[in-house]
Amino acid sequence: MNKKLTTGIQVVLGFLLGIALNVIVFLLGVLLSSRLLSADTSGAILFYGLSFIGAVQLIWQAPVILLLRWKGHKSLALGVILAVSITALLNATCWGLLKAGKIRIGG
Repeated sequence: MNKKLTTGIQVVLGFLLGIALNVIVFLLGVLLSSRLLSADTSGAILFYGLSFIGAVQLIWQAPVILLLRWKGHKSLALGVILAVSITALLNATCWGLLKAGKIRIGG
């Protein structure tokens, strides 16, 4: 197989891995916060976790990226970095629109 094609496929697989990790951690956060914590605490954790997803995702994504690079899967690591970057940019865009008054929440 062509080396460029193989590298491209690995980047796409890394991107999908990054998106899958975001979804899994979100679902685990919802499940754990609803089962283990009181309603006030779980609501605050979910709010801040979703509000700062760009920063919070570094908690679980940075070790994955470092592990992939250490194992020699640099293309997979690049795909995960792309997923992290897109998530952070979407979060920043939403906060920018919210602060500019273009999006209203609850009224």
